[in-house]
Amino acid sequence: MSESPSKKMKPTEVLPEDMVEHILSTFLPIQSFLRSRMVSKRFRKTHIRCRDLDFSGIYSVRRNQLEAVHIVESVFNQHKGSEINRFVMTLNHIGVEDKILSWINTCLGKNIQELELDFSKSKKVIEIPVNFSAIETLTVLKLWCCKFQIPDNSLKGLKLLKTLSLMRAEVTKDMIDAIFNNCIYLETLELIKCRMSEVLSINARNHKKFKSLVVYSMPKVLEIVLDAPTLECYNYDGHVRMIDFSSVNALKEAKLLYYNRRYNWRKSYNMVIANLEPYTGVHVLATTNIFLEVIFYLVYKISIYFAGLLTYIFGFYGILLK
Repeated sequence: MSESPSKKMKPTEVLPEDMVEHILSTFLPIQSFLRSRMVSKRFRKTHIRCRDLDFSGIYSVRRNQLEAVHIVESVFNQHKGSEINRFVMTLNHIGVEDKILSWINTCLGKNIQELELDFSKSKKVIEIPVNFSAIETLTVLKLWCCKFQIPDNSLKGLKLLKTLSLMRAEVTKDMIDAIFNNCIYLETLELIKCRMSEVLSINARNHKKFKSLVVYSMPKVLEIVLDAPTLECYNYDGHVRMIDFSSVNALKEAKLLYYNRRYNWRKSYNMVIANLEPYTGVHVLATTNIFLEVIFYLVYKISIYFAGLLTYIFGFYGILLK
């Protein structure tokens, strides 16, 4: 006969108290741990050892910059753990740059693996005096509205990197080449509103894990060349551009948010038609209405061609009958 729910022992009553404290203080995400400390007297004085410092959403309409900074600063001041695996933060950096640098340096001293910094709440790009490209332990690096450089285009770190997401960064061909030459485990690359001109060339021929590419709002990029046999997911947002997919064999999903320039619509349509073949084998295709416009454009061109052909044929037979 099973015990009634009221008589069942709770896990926190079965396990030794010091073990419960260790589990809660180490493995809970930081915001969950802080809520637990607020509602439980038992854990109010528990040291912070959380490895997952995810502060996403802590800066919002209900909590201003000063309050958010106070919470983050308090956590770092009280952190007693030897490791921080993940640090995620969304914040307006204006006026608190020194504190941000201090938090990052603390993470670097505790073997940070995932670093996600979103400063897009501010219109100004922050320049943090840290060489992110030299960090050895990172598997995820997200820098939004934060300057990212590779000194002399020679990577000294990021050997374990799997995900790289950049927003409003200065990107060059040499930088892209350095990333793919050194980050052999790279799976995802996101370039969002980055400054780059002419051609975006991705050379991932020797990569076995590169699966996803996002290119968002990069108007000065006029052509995209992809040598990525393992690429499965391609997301593009911007004006219609020529794309070389000749070395992409595994594409399964494409999301194409094209902006159509009305004053040059014929050129846009021709480029869409030229790029159609790689998308014929995808499982999922999401796009704007430009594809429908292209279909109607093709039907219109065909109808004009046949109308002209029929006129020629009837005219020819009319001459013969005479």
